[in-house]
Amino acid sequence: MRKLSVVTASLMGMNTDDATVPADQLTKGQWFWHEPAPGLPAWQLQVTSAELLGDSVEIFTTDEERELVSYPRGRMVRLAEVA
Repeated sequence: MRKLSVVTASLMGMNTDDATVPADQLTKGQWFWHEPAPGLPAWQLQVTSAELLGDSVEIFTTDEERELVSYPRGRMVRLAEVA
């Protein structure tokens, strides 16, 4: 099982209770919070696949409006808990 980390509140204003992983470690089926920028609304998305491109990762999702999101490889991404 991949070890998860908890980030400090100063990192992009994330809740310190949220588990995070680097964007390049997201895997198929995982749910995560897509936060386009600090202060903007966030959405829960589910990974269908991911492709590494140099220093970035393109994440394909199940969402019709946000089918593709791209992050720097090391960007910390909050994982979402799905009930």
